[in-house]
Amino acid sequence: MARGEIEGDWVMGWPDRKRATLIPGKDAQGRVINGRAPLTELEGLITPTDVYYVVNQLEVPEPVHPDDWTLAIGGEIERPIELSLKDLRKLPGRTVRAVTECAGNDAGFFDYLMKGGRKPSRINQQDMQKRAEMREKGELPSTEEIGNESTTTCAVSGGEFTGVPLAEVLKRAGLKPGAVCVRMEGFDRGRPDLAVQYRSVGRSDFQLVDPGVINYEKALPLEKALDPDTLLAWSMNGEYLLHIHGAPVRMVVPGWSGNWWVKWLQKLEVMNRMPACYYQTHYFVYGGSPEDPHKHMITAMGVRCIIIDPLDEDSPLPRGSHRIRGLAWSGMGAIARVEVSLDGGKTWREAHIEEPREKWLWVRWSHLWEVDQPGHYRIVARATDETGRVQPQTPWNYQRKHFDGIVPADVTIV
Repeated sequence: MARGEIEGDWVMGWPDRKRATLIPGKDAQGRVINGRAPLTELEGLITPTDVYYVVNQLEVPEPVHPDDWTLAIGGEIERPIELSLKDLRKLPGRTVRAVTECAGNDAGFFDYLMKGGRKPSRINQQDMQKRAEMREKGELPSTEEIGNESTTTCAVSGGEFTGVPLAEVLKRAGLKPGAVCVRMEGFDRGRPDLAVQYRSVGRSDFQLVDPGVINYEKALPLEKALDPDTLLAWSMNGEYLLHIHGAPVRMVVPGWSGNWWVKWLQKLEVMNRMPACYYQTHYFVYGGSPEDPHKHMITAMGVRCIIIDPLDEDSPLPRGSHRIRGLAWSGMGAIARVEVSLDGGKTWREAHIEEPREKWLWVRWSHLWEVDQPGHYRIVARATDETGRVQPQTPWNYQRKHFDGIVPADVTIV
């Protein structure tokens, strides 16, 4: 047997096959603290746990043993309670398959479509290790450094999460009239990384609000909190959560970007007003500029459709038969339709969407392209979700959040 077929204890099935690996950044102890998924190397719908993207806003906390973990629920409820993981697992469970996507994923495409210039690559990723080291040292990049960096892509993954609906916990606690949101607090704590926020804007020549040392928190509007698919999850992809993904218990808020999926959960507080949480009043907001007085928090994602084959880097390609394929998902429902254009959007063709089509999980789609004429082709694709929303939905905003524009694949046929 060829040695290229063996990786560790496993016979991989064909020569030189390698498992996809995370594009990581590690701390001084060698622990992963951030990472990007190798999106173009994956098959199926579920991203393997060890290549699931990783983003953290504050310092990664030390692990809490599941036996020592408790969740405090208080505020505008009839019966303040404290639940252990054992208590939580006695409640009626639920499994949800959903896409997790960083709010800033593909942010650089906003600038590419508006201004032209360098197109971000889904293969040639930014140096996550350099970013991790800068974070540990508390260093801020200059505007020039930000301009020369590759922007965030592949901060998106698809997973299966098991836990208990947040609504079940709130039902047992008894909501008081007038409740408007649930403040979710993690036990991760630290000073917000201003470098991350400067990168999201694309420049660093303005002043950011520094709140000092805080716990990560978000105030989830009650309607979304009571959605049966909003979970307190302890399992991901058929196994207990890894620490870096929020163990022992994290929030799962399908359709809303990853900043709502609070990790390392320790406290829920039902409130009769929306609090001024840092991560929804100063960061993760829509606005026209840092000085915009009318910023508002981001919630549901738009409609997303990306081409993963062929990529620009695959050119030149021979004449003949080629399978164009990609992924599509939405923050408000299942994908109903995907269309492909081979002439930059002048004419459109229906793409094949593979089953299953689930509400919160992405779909795989494809189109068989027979091409016999050499030349340059601009391939684009767009998606429509079950609510009727057609890509794109999200306008440019100064933090470049929730990009859902139509990005071309530029291919040369010889």
